[in-house]
Amino acid sequence: MEDNKYLTLARQARADGNSEDAKTYYNKVREDDPENGEAKFFYAYFALYEGKNGEIPQRFGNVCQAVFSAVKMVKSSTAPVAEQYATISEIVNAFLPMTWTLNRYMNNKNRETKVGDSYVKVFDQSSITSSCKKGMFAIRDLGNELESIYGGDADAMAIAVLAWKEYVSLAQKWYAYPPKGEAEIYAEKIKKIEPSYEMPKKAGCISFSDKKN
Repeated sequence: MEDNKYLTLARQARADGNSEDAKTYYNKVREDDPENGEAKFFYAYFALYEGKNGEIPQRFGNVCQAVFSAVKMVKSSTAPVAEQYATISEIVNAFLPMTWTLNRYMNNKNRETKVGDSYVKVFDQSSITSSCKKGMFAIRDLGNELESIYGGDADAMAIAVLAWKEYVSLAQKWYAYPPKGEAEIYAEKIKKIEPSYEMPKKAGCISFSDKKN
């Protein structure tokens, strides 16, 4: 994946925690090189919380779509395999926490402002549920995608395991939503690669919107 000056600037801004500049420079990379997977993902990543709160679910959907396209673009690039894995690892590690972070953001916004005895509802329950289910299953499928496109290569599987671990963790928090027994299936997949792995116990939220059913 050949560097250009904007990609260098985007990476530096990302390393510095400067999200606005990172988004700006990644957008310029996208304009110069529409097949740059790193730019495709991180532009969507840094654009998530822009604009109105009501736009966030759609923006998060864009991120979930971008992560798959980005991984395929990186795989199809002319970069050495080691560099591909490094880029994919950065993308995956940025994406994995997003679903839980978004859930906390949405729920905290719904408890932020009170008028009289009632909180101002920024996100309705269906919006929170839809976004979080989308993210949770995208994490699962991302691990599957890495396993598929790299043919079970050990380095790719190490990254896939990170995705599956996050999926199992979320599935054990929101255990009313994944297909029955699926968390256990993925725990076993993880154990084949990482025998010391211990599946987390069911605990926590049940509902995406902090309400027990």
